[in-house]
Amino acid sequence: MCVVKYAQRNQDTFFDVFVKVNGTIQRKTEHLTNVFDQYNKKGFIKGDAFHWRMHYINSFSDNRKYYYDNMMRILRSKKSKVVIADKILELFTGMNEFSCLDSNLLKWNGLDPSITNYNKKCKNKDKLKIVRKNYSSVVKKMGGGWENYIVWCNGIGSTSKKFIDGKQVSSYHPVWFTREAR
Repeated sequence: MCVVKYAQRNQDTFFDVFVKVNGTIQRKTEHLTNVFDQYNKKGFIKGDAFHWRMHYINSFSDNRKYYYDNMMRILRSKKSKVVIADKILELFTGMNEFSCLDSNLLKWNGLDPSITNYNKKCKNKDKLKIVRKNYSSVVKKMGGGWENYIVWCNGIGSTSKKFIDGKQVSSYHPVWFTREAR
């Protein structure tokens, strides 16, 4: 929750979390401390862990106020949790990203990776809503976001040479994503 609270402070902390999430893609968890230390101290460096994602990062940076303001409007709404979840997914899948079923969770749960496919160029809003609904349904069947987070941390902790266990993996998240130690 500390990462969520940090991201919701303002558009800049939200962007900071967005950048860090992009820095995790296709990176070993054991390397994240070094990746984020480099970013926190020096920003972006040509050829770094963020380099191949820069078009997404720059686009999001240019539109961070839009994304932050809309996310907060959705979160403050009086809609049901299901509607809020769908609206949040709809808002962010325009970035061709689809929440946090990473390759580990897909593999560990025997899921078809296509569950994360979201064609942002598709003009059929009903089709896109079905894709979001199917994705949300899979996440719910898996126990929801919090349960997936615990499973992910435990899975990484049990296979890593750097981390003792899932609790230690979880303890790194505040430092990685918020620039603040707990």
